[in-house]
Amino acid sequence: MRRIEAIRQIMAQVTDELVIATTGMISRELYVVRDRPENFYMCGSMGCALPIGLGLALCTDRRVIVLDGDGAALMSLGSLVLSRYLALPNLVHYILDNGTYASTGDQPTCSRSVDFEALGHNVKVIRVEPGNEPGIPRIPYNPREMLQRFMQAIGHRSERGTAVGERSHQG
Repeated sequence: MRRIEAIRQIMAQVTDELVIATTGMISRELYVVRDRPENFYMCGSMGCALPIGLGLALCTDRRVIVLDGDGAALMSLGSLVLSRYLALPNLVHYILDNGTYASTGDQPTCSRSVDFEALGHNVKVIRVEPGNEPGIPRIPYNPREMLQRFMQAIGHRSERGTAVGERSHQG
């Protein structure tokens, strides 16, 4: 299966979930498949989609979906273990594993030697073909625009002291 097909299948089930997509081609393919304000497209921060998803899932009752690549997941193994420790019921972590760093030239990863599902919580590994979908455009939003539209979609008012989402933090 091509990676873009896996993204289509995942996004076909999405209603009001918040989606965090790793940097590079996964973000670009998500943009083509289904652009929406509730998608947060990572820019230049490989390995940080899951940490952002964890923080978001801690602050909201909404379901949070993280779309990661195997190379990005390998860069953040500590976050996988933290997700297992926290076991947040509203977080799902998809790892689209093509065995390569596809966004940077298809250099091989060592993903086949790692059991991502055993390391993390609610991890779903989907094996996909190596390579990138031809003709995928760059996302037309600059980083500030992406952040502003996402924060607006989740109801965050940055200057008013309102926390992201609606989960109360007691204790």
